[in-house]
Amino acid sequence: MKSVTLKIQGMRCDGCANTIKALVERAPGVKTVAVTFASGEARILYDPAATDEDRLVAMVERPGFRVASRAP
Repeated sequence: MKSVTLKIQGMRCDGCANTIKALVERAPGVKTVAVTFASGEARILYDPAATDEDRLVAMVERPGFRVASRAP
C-alpha cells in the first residue's frame, strides 16, 4: 500500500470535500480516503498495483478542482 496527500484548490465547503471523497473512493485499489475542507487536503491510501497518483489526481480534477501539490 502507498499513501499520498494532495493539496486541493477550489473546495468551497464540506460538500466539496464529500464530493471528492465519493469520487476517489470508487477508484480501483483505493483503501481509504480522508478529505478535509479546512486544510484543503485529501489523504489517500491505495494499492499502487491497481492505480497510480496521476489517475487519482485526474479523478479529483475532473469536477473542476485543482491539485496544487502532492506529498507522500
